Amino acid sequence: MQNILCEKNEHMILNQTFEEFKILLQDSDATEEKEMVKNNLKRMADTTTYLILGDEGAGKTTLLNAVFQDMASFSDHFAGEMCEYRWGEQELLTPLSGGMQKKFVTTDNMRGISIVDTKGIDQFSTEAKIKVKEQIERSSAVFVVFSAENIRSPRLWDVLEGCPQKRMIFFLTKCDLLSQEALQTNIEKVKRYMQDSGISAPIFSVSMKMDGNGQGVTAIDDVRAYIRDNVVGKNPILNKQMENVAQMKEIIVQLKDSFSLRRQQYEADYQILQKINQSLDEYVLNHKKFLDGFISKVAAEINKDIDNYEREIISKLDPYKIKERFQKREDFEAYLNMVNENYRTMMSDSINRKTIEAIKSCLHDLEIVFNEATGYFNTRENILALNDKFYGSLSSSRRQMSDETREMVVSTGELYRTLRDASETLFMQIWNERKKYDNKIRNSKTISTVGGGAVGLYFATVLGATAGSVAGVCLLAIGTIVGAIALRKLAKDLYTPLAANQMEETTQKCIEQFKEEVNHTRVEMIEQVTSQITTIFENELTSVDNCFAEFRMSVNIDERKIPLLEQKMQEAEELLLKIENI
Repeated sequence: MQNILCEKNEHMILNQTFEEFKILLQDSDATEEKEMVKNNLKRMADTTTYLILGDEGAGKTTLLNAVFQDMASFSDHFAGEMCEYRWGEQELLTPLSGGMQKKFVTTDNMRGISIVDTKGIDQFSTEAKIKVKEQIERSSAVFVVFSAENIRSPRLWDVLEGCPQKRMIFFLTKCDLLSQEALQTNIEKVKRYMQDSGISAPIFSVSMKMDGNGQGVTAIDDVRAYIRDNVVGKNPILNKQMENVAQMKEIIVQLKDSFSLRRQQYEADYQILQKINQSLDEYVLNHKKFLDGFISKVAAEINKDIDNYEREIISKLDPYKIKERFQKREDFEAYLNMVNENYRTMMSDSINRKTIEAIKSCLHDLEIVFNEATGYFNTRENILALNDKFYGSLSSSRRQMSDETREMVVSTGELYRTLRDASETLFMQIWNERKKYDNKIRNSKTISTVGGGAVGLYFATVLGATAGSVAGVCLLAIGTIVGAIALRKLAKDLYTPLAANQMEETTQKCIEQFKEEVNHTRVEMIEQVTSQITTIFENELTSVDNCFAEFRMSVNIDERKIPLLEQKMQEAEELLLKIENI
């Protein structure tokens, strides 16, 4: 038999709607709205309760079994004054508690509702009357049952007078025991009592002994239809939740407005990020061409210096001159090491100078990029309001992120301008102290606003470093040109006394071995220097990119989130439409 009080699909749709809203509001600041949805979900778990009241012997239980056919088997054999029938996983009758027993039934039509049967209210104690009034307040509708012969029931009227605004429906049972005239007289008396008590409710006269066609008696099917259509309503759970549904609709409208602003903020920020990325991409492309050309020049310089070094060493590899100039082999070996170190120092200084000039040239282009970025951020609109109840904290974090990014851009641009114009000595001071400052900033993440003192603090830190604190520090570190073992072997082979006919042959062998060692070193040195130069410039690009990391991350997060939120909002609107069409 269909449940005349509740359709299960309504409960499912509403519950799903509130769950969707709960998910939709997860990343918002709408604390009150979240709490409201949470409470709505709790209320959805509550049953819709219907209470039946009347004197003992008025026919309450019989009426329940007639109206709510096959939903439960109602019986007046229960302990206490009240018995609540509700759905459960298994049939169960609980022990008496506070004057009430609970009977769980497995009939699906009982899901979401409960029906409370009562003993005769004329037998209730004062304490029981208080509890039944509390039960009336919790109930969605109250069925009031009088025997057609006894409509006075002072205790029942006393209880009803205290709840005149509650939804009620009146029944006169056992109508077959009265004449039509007597029945009509009692019906009129009930109406007067109701009027005196401020109660407005329909009255049905019924008899379980008649087939429903007797004069003055309402058929049970008609009673059931009336309860469904006019008392409980075709959609009782929906009716119960209409205020909550109306609030959901209002929230959706407000959320859509906030979401529209959030989307506009994202689109505006995305345009800024695209411009920044374009500037950086162009710089990277130009930088790569510049870097490739610079590395080729450095490699050519290394080859030239290595060739000079090789010629100088070979010119000294005459055993007779070695004997004349050096008293022992260790002196000759020390000489080779000295020449080696001189060339290493000379080449390091030369390459470092060239690298510094190359960095300065690149920094000029970086400065242009930063100036462009600063211009973009200066025109950034704050579209999403700080006091937006859905996304206010998001707006606040975006503005803070924007201010910090702008400050870092300005600070870094000032640094690059200073490095570009600095002397070689000052360049090295700033360059090395700058790394310490970068690490400090990266760890602390504390950057002031543009009007603050971050830039001044930066350069006070950098320029306050003494020359001695960075003395001898290089951008690049070139290792020994020819290894100590190879030089030692060269000195040993050439300084060892040999027969005259072996001297020239030995010298040629040593020269060939030395050339092989030099060529091997040449390849390694070019690879080493190329790697170091590439790393330096890549680190600078990373540093530039990191200035915009938080801004880029926030835009990218919204790029992924906004389509999902749009989908959720669309689903919520569709659910509300389903509710309206029930």
